[in-house]
Amino acid sequence: METIFSNKTILKRIFIIQFILAFILNSAQAFEIKCPDINHSIFIGGTFQLDYRNISDQARADSRYDIRRARLKINGNISNEFSYKLSFEFQGNDNQKLVDAFGNYVFNPGFEIRFGQFKMPFSREWQIKDSDFSFAERSIGFSLQPGRDIGLMIGGQFFDKTFSYNIGAFNGDGIDGSSRGNQKDDPELAARLLIQPFSLCKIPVLPGFFSGISYTEGRIDLTNVSVDVKSTGMIGTNRSLYILNSNTKFGVLLEVDKRKRTGLEGGLIYGPVAFFGEYQRYQYIGLKSVREEGVNANFYSWYTSLIINLTGDPINDFSQKEIKEKTKTIPGILQLALRREYFSGDSHWIMDNAFNATREADAYSLALSYIVKPYYKFLMDYTVTDISDPIRIRINPDGTIEYMSSETSLTLRFQINF
Repeated sequence: METIFSNKTILKRIFIIQFILAFILNSAQAFEIKCPDINHSIFIGGTFQLDYRNISDQARADSRYDIRRARLKINGNISNEFSYKLSFEFQGNDNQKLVDAFGNYVFNPGFEIRFGQFKMPFSREWQIKDSDFSFAERSIGFSLQPGRDIGLMIGGQFFDKTFSYNIGAFNGDGIDGSSRGNQKDDPELAARLLIQPFSLCKIPVLPGFFSGISYTEGRIDLTNVSVDVKSTGMIGTNRSLYILNSNTKFGVLLEVDKRKRTGLEGGLIYGPVAFFGEYQRYQYIGLKSVREEGVNANFYSWYTSLIINLTGDPINDFSQKEIKEKTKTIPGILQLALRREYFSGDSHWIMDNAFNATREADAYSLALSYIVKPYYKFLMDYTVTDISDPIRIRINPDGTIEYMSSETSLTLRFQINF
């Protein structure tokens, strides 16, 4: 705590820069193009996030400014039924990376089809937009979830959103351009089912309850064995809580059969308060190394979170449209978020005395967000992560070794949505 807040000058400069940017960009808004003769519209927008992240451990040189995201988004409608989306990420070394590229055709509320590159259906946490997320980063277990992939998906909802479903088949290799192996070429199946059993009920509280299940399974090759679990303070660095891949330090891998994910989710939204929780299990089936016959690799994670809009705004109405209307009459929306999370890594694939992976990690997060207008957001996230096994940070010139057994990170973020 003392280390984080010792440099008050740096913190003052950050807030000054944020308010200057907010003032200069006060008129930022999405750009819309409409064709008068046909039902075709194009929306051009994006998200920009500027971070300062402070790590309390002086042995780690990870405190830094960072452009967390710089994303351009293009959405359009060719007809009432057909829409499309393109988004590009300009942050990082892989500049101008294609993030989303898909078309969506809605036959009716109960059946629609999506094709292209998009988010695989798994987990409520993954489906939330980056710009709408209440914390600086997603939970530790997010590293185990499927990302974006190329495929085909059907979905829909029935009985006024009481039941929703998404089922798809994907390459299983990640975004376009990801490495592919030559051993197997089976599609990866993914499904997410969500139920709100009391959505039509008139009794208070009950309509906001929901639960769901997600599942993925597919035959993979060694290029798809890729686990890189990170805490909040490790995002954007080459540090990790647990790494397992085809060139792993835990033993040379020779063969793998399947990859499976199972996720459970649930929550309750009532007025300005919401509670969310998720549990997931991640497995590699038939993972074989030079040391032994094929065995499984198992990983587990869960989180619970509490979100409160301190200004009293209903969370189920927490959309850009609603924010725009509300901020015409009030200064802004203030949100408090609390999270508790846990990760468990398979100890079988950790080499003794290597100090490069941990069996367990517990984390606690406190985040405060302030939305000045529908286009601007200020966020402060304070996260503490406890690690069960010491992880080596570096070897000093004199031969001494420094380790970490916990992590404390403070993230300050200024976000622009346009």
